[in-house]
Amino acid sequence: MWKVVYATDFSDQANKVLNVLMKYRKLIEEVVVVRVINIHRVSIPFVNVREIIEKETAYAKEKITELRDFLSDYGIKCEKHYIPVGDPAEEIARVAEEENADVISIGSRGRSLRKILLGSVAERIARISKIPVLTVKNGINVFDRVLYVHYPLDSKVPDILYDLGRVAEKIYVTHVVEPMLPPESTKNEFDEKLRKAESVIESIKKDLISKGINAEGFVGIGCPPVEILRIAEDECNATCIALRPPKRKVTRVTDCVLRHSEQSVMIIKEKENS
Repeated sequence: MWKVVYATDFSDQANKVLNVLMKYRKLIEEVVVVRVINIHRVSIPFVNVREIIEKETAYAKEKITELRDFLSDYGIKCEKHYIPVGDPAEEIARVAEEENADVISIGSRGRSLRKILLGSVAERIARISKIPVLTVKNGINVFDRVLYVHYPLDSKVPDILYDLGRVAEKIYVTHVVEPMLPPESTKNEFDEKLRKAESVIESIKKDLISKGINAEGFVGIGCPPVEILRIAEDECNATCIALRPPKRKVTRVTDCVLRHSEQSVMIIKEKENS
């Protein structure tokens, strides 16, 4: 069961995240609500900053009371909330660490040019968080069809994947092998990598199936982020892409998928004591 930090600005996109939490409430033990008052937006010359913060705080308390009642009606425990003033990504990550949470859940406003070039709060949280981050992009059926990207090959399957298997219609497991150049002199090495990938993915699929989880496996060949996005769209019509960056650091591949995916994305970072 998860302790979820739910980051909200009370927007329509944040409300979509709330609907996701309700739909998959069997995974959730507790929700902690966080509404950050963005210090960068209230620090405006010739404006009474204290007055703005007081108004924002009062409004947030009122909305959070409504949220807590709403979640309680669905049997979801929600007793704690935070309304810090500061940088949103840093404050949300701080609260999650302080609460020893299992997942941070936040909405993402899509793929505008500005977001692609400059990033977003959700992307910054994914980089600095020490725990899994779920960015909800569209729809509430986030975990219906999960594409899990297994990397590196010799790593163990994260525990959270088995949690997702409890609610998913299907878990798809994939690994992408990059072509090697020049192909004529690297064929044997490439073939060996491909065989290993196929063996590992098949083993993970069988393990999931043995635990009663509907699972299927794919091994892709190509540029990893491009191939991951293609598999998600063309091979399994995924509703969520789950990636675990090596050494808990967001890589180029993870960043590219997070920014360009039309599906919701979960960045899996296991706790240091796991």
